[in-house]
Amino acid sequence: MKKALLFILVPLALFAAAILWLAREAPAEAVVIPDDATDVLGQPRFAVPAGWDWETLNTATAGTVRWGHVSPAEPKGLVVFLPGYSAPLNIYFESFSRMVEAGYAVGGLDWPSQGGSSRPTNNLEKIHATSLDDHVDAGLAVQRALRERYPDVPVFVVGLSMGAQLGTRMLAAEEGADVRAAALVTPAYGIYGDRPSGVERALLSTLIELGFGDRYAPGSTDWTYDLDVHNLVASNCSHPNPRTRLWYSWMVQEPALRVGGMSNNFVFAMVDSGVTASSPETLAEIQIPVWMPTAENDTFVDNSKAESACAALSDCTGQEYAEARHCLFEESDAYYEPFLRDLIRFLDDHIDTG
Repeated sequence: MKKALLFILVPLALFAAAILWLAREAPAEAVVIPDDATDVLGQPRFAVPAGWDWETLNTATAGTVRWGHVSPAEPKGLVVFLPGYSAPLNIYFESFSRMVEAGYAVGGLDWPSQGGSSRPTNNLEKIHATSLDDHVDAGLAVQRALRERYPDVPVFVVGLSMGAQLGTRMLAAEEGADVRAAALVTPAYGIYGDRPSGVERALLSTLIELGFGDRYAPGSTDWTYDLDVHNLVASNCSHPNPRTRLWYSWMVQEPALRVGGMSNNFVFAMVDSGVTASSPETLAEIQIPVWMPTAENDTFVDNSKAESACAALSDCTGQEYAEARHCLFEESDAYYEPFLRDLIRFLDDHIDTG
């Protein structure tokens, strides 16, 4: 009887120990931040656009959302900008200034759990949510606020990565009928490598069922500084260049913007939202022109899912940037300049098509 009991208890104890080990939250790597970590912010092209206004909006489900906007004297259109995962609006100031120069008012939001918006856990660096439905609602609330601020001009949606995923869901909502056209850039309909794998899903489900949903997903930690990015040695996001440093530089300049990795719950929330965004039911609701750029060397999202979504939309043009990496708004000039010219051309092409 005792032996039989041991055969049961020992595996259970080992399983419990393994779960507790996987659920632990490891400290972030200690990195000495260089004295010149924020020097890139002094470059005029990365400056806050002249006339930029920060505002806040209180939502019923997502807490306080930080948003901002800027406009030329007489805008010919309004761009609702939806940033990517972990990215505050600050890192896109260069592109906003370029859009203003092209005649567009530009506004956008920091998603819940990042940037200057509300963060739902005691660890303010952890990106956490059990569903991205509140993100969609927050995006629509800011879109309405921007529409009220800049009436009587065509509305465009420009979303990047997770912002493109959430933007797809926003376009399928009732307010989507108010949008003239949309650029969905490197959309995160699926994670690169078809992750999480079956084993990873089982592990994450177990952790969540055992009450560890708000713990960091395995391998994730608080924010830390990347010296390879700083030294322009390597970056998976873009080819090393000064734009690559903006994410880290702003988080040194304003520590409140810092974010680490995602929680166990957030992994499923993002994956589930991607499935919803790229579903036939969602895509069938979108009847406006869509431009969907992808990056050939993207190691963050699954380009094949973007290709399938574009093919399913009623009016979608796909475009792949050869050798480019995921973060097209932070790419080196060889990729950034043609991409941004193409983006503004797409907006201009649809100004008078309503």
